[in-house]
Amino acid sequence: MIVSSIAKNEIKRLVRDKVAGVLALVMLSLLVVSVVTGVSYYQEMAHQHAEAHELARYQWEQQGEKNPHSAAHYGTFAFKPVTVLSVFEPGVDRYTGASLFLEAHRQNFASQSLAEDNDASMRFAELSPAFIFAFLFPLFIILFGYRMIVAEKESGMYRFLVSQGVSGKQIIAGKALGLWGMILLLFLPFFLVGMVTLLYTSPSGADLLRFTSMNLVWVLYFGVIAHITLGVSALSKSSGTAMVVLLSLWILSTLLVPRLITNLSAQVHPVPNTTELYQSIRTQLLEGIDGHNTYNEHSAAFRDSVLHAHGVEEIEDLPFNFSGLMLQEGEEFEKKIYDQHLAEIDQIHQRQIRLFAASSVLSPTIATRLASMAAAGTDIHAFNHFTEAAETYRIRLMRDLNMDLKHNAVGELASGYAVGADFYAQNLAFTYERPNELIISRGQQTPLLLILFWFLASLLFLRVVSGQKEEL
Repeated sequence: MIVSSIAKNEIKRLVRDKVAGVLALVMLSLLVVSVVTGVSYYQEMAHQHAEAHELARYQWEQQGEKNPHSAAHYGTFAFKPVTVLSVFEPGVDRYTGASLFLEAHRQNFASQSLAEDNDASMRFAELSPAFIFAFLFPLFIILFGYRMIVAEKESGMYRFLVSQGVSGKQIIAGKALGLWGMILLLFLPFFLVGMVTLLYTSPSGADLLRFTSMNLVWVLYFGVIAHITLGVSALSKSSGTAMVVLLSLWILSTLLVPRLITNLSAQVHPVPNTTELYQSIRTQLLEGIDGHNTYNEHSAAFRDSVLHAHGVEEIEDLPFNFSGLMLQEGEEFEKKIYDQHLAEIDQIHQRQIRLFAASSVLSPTIATRLASMAAAGTDIHAFNHFTEAAETYRIRLMRDLNMDLKHNAVGELASGYAVGADFYAQNLAFTYERPNELIISRGQQTPLLLILFWFLASLLFLRVVSGQKEEL
């Protein structure tokens, strides 16, 4: 009864506080603007994606008559579809690239990242709920809560309440409930608007589950900030001291530690530059079949093995086009080399992410961002899922082209063999579907566990602080 009374009085005080009201209005306005501009930008990007996808397919089918392997070098594009969840948590999407060029003999990196876009609308889209919740909302909680307990001590009200039989635990519990009430009062409208937005733009059960999970992560994060704020307020001798300590913690958690760990991970686990990578790949490619050079040492050995297997002495005597077969063998060998090197790059990225995730013990903000991206499906794991699908499609398309050359460019048809629009229209088009279920891999579980750890640790911290006896 006493705890609820304290909580109600605290909420009433905050509601009547003009400064708190202005801050709340600013926060809600920022959230509304971020969602509205984010949805607008999402719709624009979704429209551009659909147009680009259709154009790439049209260009592929209308590229004109040519040799199938020439078409393989002509190539096509795979575009990563945007998700409405990126409105709320952009994750790494703006840095990883939106398209992949698919061509023969080569695995390309994604290009056209949104971070390269200098358009003003892109800068507008950076104001996302994730940014507001990670950096601004903690400040809002600190400004609301830093005086809650220390101000009572400064005014003498704390001692008065204790002298009347109200325990320190009850006072802090009431203040905590009051602060939680204000947090949820501001957060609930955003959650409802987000749910309506999802139902309107993407009524997918998986997206709704992802959105709910992402918001649960944010609520846990707000709880961490609230508990630490009240704990520091209870331990401080003055309001000024509480403010300085809490702002210092905010700077460390949201600005300094993430930047330092990012720089440290890049130094401890450096990624080779593109020039070094392709030079290493080029060197290894010389040790295998070259689909364009039948007199290459390894290509010649493969040619002789094929001739021997079919009991003939000349390529022209084979019942199929040897060039198509050798091009495909070269493609398979090249894929192994690229897969090996790109897997090494991915391992470096994973080590960087593990180091970054481990640093979450120093910063709840890091744990929250990683967990939020995992829940929203906008982290590096989701991007890798797309690139793997694109590579699977690329190698299948190359196989279809090379096998057509092998089986149909035979005998008199070999010279000047070409295919046209009818053939290209039969080639499988690239389509990519995000996973329909919320899957949290082992690599994504660490930040989720760490934000839960932070929440429980902050709750324990507040409980310990509330159990201390106040000297009257």
